[in-house]
Amino acid sequence: PKGRVGLLALSGIATDHTTKNFFAELINSKSLIGLYDFENKAPVFPDVHRSLKFCVLLFGGSNIKSDSVDFVFFAREIEELKDKNRHIALSTDDFKLLNPNTQTCPVFRSSRDAELTKSIYRRVPVLVDRTREEGGNPWGIKFFTMFHQTNDAELFQVADQLKTGKFKRYGALWKKGKRTLLPLYEAKMIQMYDHRAASVILNPENWFRQGQPDPTPLVAHQNPEFSVSPRWWADKNVIEKSLGDSIPPALLAFKNVTSPTNQRTMIASFIPTVGVINSAPIIRFSEEISPSLQCCLLANLNAFVLDYVARQKIGNVNLNFFLVEQFPMFPPDFYAGRCPWDSHKTLEKWISNRVLKLTCTSNDMKPLAKAANFDPPIHKWKTAERLDLQAQLDAAFFLLYGIQRDDVEYILSTFTGAQKESETMFGPSSIFDRILNHYDNLCEKCK
Repeated sequence: PKGRVGLLALSGIATDHTTKNFFAELINSKSLIGLYDFENKAPVFPDVHRSLKFCVLLFGGSNIKSDSVDFVFFAREIEELKDKNRHIALSTDDFKLLNPNTQTCPVFRSSRDAELTKSIYRRVPVLVDRTREEGGNPWGIKFFTMFHQTNDAELFQVADQLKTGKFKRYGALWKKGKRTLLPLYEAKMIQMYDHRAASVILNPENWFRQGQPDPTPLVAHQNPEFSVSPRWWADKNVIEKSLGDSIPPALLAFKNVTSPTNQRTMIASFIPTVGVINSAPIIRFSEEISPSLQCCLLANLNAFVLDYVARQKIGNVNLNFFLVEQFPMFPPDFYAGRCPWDSHKTLEKWISNRVLKLTCTSNDMKPLAKAANFDPPIHKWKTAERLDLQAQLDAAFFLLYGIQRDDVEYILSTFTGAQKESETMFGPSSIFDRILNHYDNLCEKCK
């Protein structure tokens, strides 16, 4: 009962879904004393991949109780544990606040990250709260993977097979008689608000990852008739059967392979109603959620402030459903309120209009435009305007989340990769400068 355990394990023991019951028991019984998380960059283990994360897990017997747990994250050497500024204390209530469904461990780089993230969760509820008997899923969210790249491979056809089978290509589709085959999307084909980010080209010389993205050039983005080319197609009837009785005008998908060290961690987009493999999970909604409200959820998913929180949650390279469910996100009725900075518009109208301008840039998004009453249904792709529209949305969500300006600057400073890419593309007046300028303007209008 007075004994202690020191265990060397993968860091996933504290963050993964498969070990959530074990870790929750350590938290709820107050047995957990400390967890010291390491990256193998040094490397501590020379024969193990440098990206591996492992931890020292400390817990006690039944007579050893701890009201708070001592954490250090992203250490590389044992000596770093001597730095008092690296230590973060979290209580049982903190775990229930940050991850109410699983009580798994968040991953903070600093005490400022911990306090800022906790303050967000005190103001904004999680997307799906499974601890509630009623009202815990106001969006009617269902996560859905349509096809698995390996298990469903017999349903996929490549262009050469379709040519041999006497199918004719019409844009992104292949047709023969009454049969129609639709494109099969992969995560590498989409980017934020962009369902035409890249086609997929096959490199048979690669033993691993033969399908490589071929980025869409600007001139193609500006052509509303252009469609990206996948490496596979699937039968339209099979796709529609997988979607059930309600066929949406567009699908909301996100990339599930990611990293807290990537330029962006959460990347989501509307895509046409086509086939999708498991690398891009789909978010389905209850029938009461209109397309314009779905635009609001997409904007929330793509906001820097949400991405910042996501980085505190991911312990590996997968953006699992249980993680997304526990992101702090506004419920649908929140968007019925008036804009604090424009009393003539609801939040739904203000946000959805910008999302639709970013999304409806091609003919294959006309069904979404029609369903959302967006007219004209095609908005021309203008790079500078898109940058500004995204900056407006980011500024708005910083304000809606209640983030003060110095914290806005701090959060943006943690996205070093995104900052460098933006400066390379657009010069010193980067996306971050635009966000801060729009934030200041919106705050001024709120007075």
